[in-house]
Amino acid sequence: MKIIQNNPYRTVGLLVGATAAEQRRQLTRLQRFLEADQEPEGDFSFPTLGHLHRTIDSVNEASSKLNLDSDKMNSALFWFYDGKTALNTDEDAFNAIKGGDLDQVLSIWSKLTSNGEISKLNASAYCNLGTLYLSGILEGTNTNETLLEQGISLKLKFLESDCIKDFKALVTDDTFKATKKELQLLFLNQVQTEIEKNEGISSNILLDILTKKDFSAKEDFLKGFVQKPIQQLESLLNECKTHRKAKKEDVIVAGTNLYNAARPILIQLKGILGVSNLKFTSIADKISEEILQCGIQLFNDYKDHKTYDPGEPAMKLFIKAKNFAVGNIAKQRIEENTENLQEWIDDKPNRELNKKIGDDVAFIIEKLNLASETLKNNGKYPKGYNDPYSDLPLNEQPHNKVITTQNKDFDSLFRTQMLLEHSSPFKTNEYNINLFRLARDTVKECKPKLDKIKTSVGSNNELYQKLSNDLSALALSCLINYVNNSSAKTSYGTAITPPDVDEHVINAMNAIGELDMNFETRKRFNEQKQSLNNLRRNVKRSSSSSSGGCYIATMAYGSYEHPQVIELRKFRDEILASTFIGRLFIKTYYLISPKLVEKLKNKKGINAIIRKTLNQFIKLIK
Repeated sequence: MKIIQNNPYRTVGLLVGATAAEQRRQLTRLQRFLEADQEPEGDFSFPTLGHLHRTIDSVNEASSKLNLDSDKMNSALFWFYDGKTALNTDEDAFNAIKGGDLDQVLSIWSKLTSNGEISKLNASAYCNLGTLYLSGILEGTNTNETLLEQGISLKLKFLESDCIKDFKALVTDDTFKATKKELQLLFLNQVQTEIEKNEGISSNILLDILTKKDFSAKEDFLKGFVQKPIQQLESLLNECKTHRKAKKEDVIVAGTNLYNAARPILIQLKGILGVSNLKFTSIADKISEEILQCGIQLFNDYKDHKTYDPGEPAMKLFIKAKNFAVGNIAKQRIEENTENLQEWIDDKPNRELNKKIGDDVAFIIEKLNLASETLKNNGKYPKGYNDPYSDLPLNEQPHNKVITTQNKDFDSLFRTQMLLEHSSPFKTNEYNINLFRLARDTVKECKPKLDKIKTSVGSNNELYQKLSNDLSALALSCLINYVNNSSAKTSYGTAITPPDVDEHVINAMNAIGELDMNFETRKRFNEQKQSLNNLRRNVKRSSSSSSGGCYIATMAYGSYEHPQVIELRKFRDEILASTFIGRLFIKTYYLISPKLVEKLKNKKGINAIIRKTLNQFIKLIK
């Protein structure tokens, strides 16, 4: 320590307790040597302690610091004195120092202090050996921290003993009234100042040393001492906050660095203040909160990252925060966040799966919702939905083209013309075609994504099974509703034409059948498929070349499938449609009959006459 290297007593070459006369003689002697450019010999400057460059000015300055009692005590606490015991051990030790025999010095004073008991016979050995350890001349034989602890321990034991009275009497006069506690504080404050100037030893080392010692001034010194560690922690706290807000990608580094730097300081403060102390509790919870916040920010910043999983790193920060938390509020907040984070970590398999199939699941659900809403609206798309076919003219939209070729299906021709002209007296649903498109397109678009999900999770997965079954059931409902609504009806609901079951409907039905379904849905699918096939066969049988509706006959008999109506359709297809005049009659009939039906539909008497007339006509054509 520089306070020993440059001690005024060393500069003038005297031991503590030298009289005023001895001091004057030594100053005169030094002045003569220095004026002659010679190095004085035989005094107590101890060259072994290190080089000492003395000048007339430095000697005079040192001498001036040995006039006042307070200055003399400041210097005396860090220098040697002769206890003048009967054994003359101090004199032997001083000669060994002058000769550079440090082993001999240690042997002499260590023997006197080895039993741990201090008395007038060995008090000077405690003080002198403590100065020797603190001087730094023993570096290389031990660590700096060990030397510091040994020196402080010896000095504090000396200053705590009753022998301090004799030491005060030796150094000062009777007017100097410092107590043990005051002398200890004077000593420790100077040690602290020296340590703060020394880059090799931190103040935390001094704190560690003092927390293990018992001495009168301990509480007073440590209370004043803790302010600096608290300021250190506040500085570390602010540094972490700044780093966390400026560089979110390094937030885990910021939190970890704060933990590592704050941990030894908090341990020291806990030893000094105790865990119930408000100052300790406050700063410990602040540090804990900041480390927790680093973990929370790390999680929030990266929870949706495609490659980096913040779960475990954030949990490590939460655990570090828990190690520092003292107050119940801080502990509770950490516990809540830890539980939530653990749930998120445990859910990792589902998140990994969602990364693979999440977009596909969302796509299918969106299509299912569209189909469901449109089905509820009887084919009308939900508000805001962009119909992909809306910009096309009606006759150019898929599976809705006008049939103009001769001998084509007259029923289809009639339905299409009604849909295009919107002038038919019969009920038609302009949105019905949307149901067919949803049945067809939803399956077509969702099937590849459903297959991908199946590959990822397996065919027995509950989510896959539900999606596939819901897709099957909804597409089937759209298709069946389309077919049921595709027949032209009178204004009071009577079917004029059979449902439209063409190859496109059958193809859409077959595509639905390729999906996985539960038992109930599969049963319903098979029943509906059979019904469609039967209906398609019946229509083909009733019309080999054309199959228009006999509108007046249907009105009269009340059903499109009435046996008499079937006979009339047979006559139309087999007889009338085979000749030019017959075909011309059929076209004319289809142009006129709807208007007649609309006028005559509620005329029961006229309908009865029409039935009798048709019955007679049917007898003729059979």
